[in-house]
Amino acid sequence: MSANNAHINHTVNLNMRNTGSNNDNKTRAEDRSDHCDVMIRVGEHPNVKNFYANSRLLSSKCSYFRTALSSNWARKEDDVYIIEKPNISPRVFEIVLGYINNGVINWNALDSQDFLGIWLAAEEFMLDDLERKVQEFFKTKEDLRPKFIQILRLVYQNDSLERFRSNCVDIINTTTWVQDAAEFASLEESIFHSLLNDEEHCVYDGVMWNLLIQWACAQMPRLDTSKRDMWTTRDFETLKSRIDHFIPYIKFSLISRNDFYENVLPYKAILSMESTSNASLQYYLHHIDDDGNPKSDVLRPNVILDDSRIVNHTHVAVIARWIDTGREKENINHSDISASISIPSFDSNSNPILGETSSIETDPEQTVHDTKTKSDEKSSKYSWKPSPLKRLWPLRKHKKNSNNADPAGTKKSNNDNAQDNTHTDSNHSNKDISILPSFQVRTPSIASNQSSNSTYHFKLIYRGSRDSFDNKSYYMNCKGKGATVMVASVSRTRFIVGGYYPISTEGTYPILVFAGSLDAFIFSFGDGDNPEEESVISRVLKEHAHEAICRTLYGPGFGDNDLIIKLAGQDQPKNGICGKKFYERKIVDMSTFNFDEVEVFQVIKNDR
Repeated sequence: MSANNAHINHTVNLNMRNTGSNNDNKTRAEDRSDHCDVMIRVGEHPNVKNFYANSRLLSSKCSYFRTALSSNWARKEDDVYIIEKPNISPRVFEIVLGYINNGVINWNALDSQDFLGIWLAAEEFMLDDLERKVQEFFKTKEDLRPKFIQILRLVYQNDSLERFRSNCVDIINTTTWVQDAAEFASLEESIFHSLLNDEEHCVYDGVMWNLLIQWACAQMPRLDTSKRDMWTTRDFETLKSRIDHFIPYIKFSLISRNDFYENVLPYKAILSMESTSNASLQYYLHHIDDDGNPKSDVLRPNVILDDSRIVNHTHVAVIARWIDTGREKENINHSDISASISIPSFDSNSNPILGETSSIETDPEQTVHDTKTKSDEKSSKYSWKPSPLKRLWPLRKHKKNSNNADPAGTKKSNNDNAQDNTHTDSNHSNKDISILPSFQVRTPSIASNQSSNSTYHFKLIYRGSRDSFDNKSYYMNCKGKGATVMVASVSRTRFIVGGYYPISTEGTYPILVFAGSLDAFIFSFGDGDNPEEESVISRVLKEHAHEAICRTLYGPGFGDNDLIIKLAGQDQPKNGICGKKFYERKIVDMSTFNFDEVEVFQVIKNDR
């Protein structure tokens, strides 16, 4: 061996033969033979080892080494190929080399650092099967649970391990591994800072709030959360002093209704309505008493939400306003087409359900790009359901604020506003008002909006985690319920996406069929203090109103992949699609996404 190798303190001679048992995650060490013509130098000083192997066997078992040992890449010294891997530890490489040889790893014998090291090595050596096994083990194996706090520390304290943060966030969002760990109380404060400031891999804010409360209480034994009703004012002050500096980082507007009731309101003593600009936090602190009931001396809001793990009252208030203003606008500006549009009433169990609107059923064979005129439609395959137009609530006299941003986040020009105003011209024909411009009304809070004489009840009828993430469960729970709103939480982000079905969901569909409604819209909510300010609404384009709703075998859909939520099965990936074709704009800046939860609400109108 040359003088350049004097610093190497370990040499392991490996024969790439199958050695049988691999219980110790080690490849059998033997005397170097003449067949070993590859030396792989692994690790950094002082922990460095040389591994010897046969080039022909190594190339036959691993495509990475097949390329590395080619004439274009290989370096030789004394007829021995030299490969250097300083970024991999000798222990991890020995385990990976054993896997290349035998295809077996004893996962239970690994510590957390080995586990992540094997994942990195599998990626580097292009061992796709091993990488998939590691990922699957990370997601599903309870054996990883005792090691998770160690893994979390490694991942968030080493920038080189940043790629694993999304996997850690998935576990934090969907399990209780962190708070159940014996080392939870000793978890460094810097880890929470990293989690709160990681905009790319987002822990849900409801989960984050709960973690902070439990972490602080675990450090102070007298703060027993199971005996919270016995806490003194001093106890709440002690808790506040421990986590007060974290509270500004919590996005309360993205905490669900259920998390507010279960995890936030019990600790309202450490929160101040005067010190926050967050609309959701202000709402719950203002409207809900210490027992979780609506305050009797406060004007009741015009929305009711009894159950949700995705949205809260401020979200559904904005959605109700979109439903309300969209219908009003059509009644005001397009009364000349009312004779052709049906809004049949819908009643189930004596509940006044929000009526279905503008229902147009299309034949599955009809092409999605057909844009016939209204006179043509009457003689086409589209079937309009005639009935008298009903005005479901009094018109509200809001004026549009030209200074407000439009739903896409860009301000309208004067020309755009002037173009919108042309829709009030009664001399315009139907074909001149083919595109309905977006319209938003802003009010400072839910309770202040009292111009409507109706209350909207968002009644949960389907939840994926409760009823199963499959289309059969979705249709069984949602069919025949009249108007519905669907919402889904986008994985690893703070986005909520959803859409409004103004017409009933049916129980069975062919492979693909479109249904029509002028009032359908899709939307998303971001992470600002006010859900409406961080929202995007996209209404169906008038020329595509007959294709507003896409009924598929997957589940809820809107337009031509404008928004699709795929409910493929309980254990299948939960995927979604977002685009722009039949609706005004794209609601999120991604074409595909994963989601963690999906809910559907029946929209019920109650007159005050």
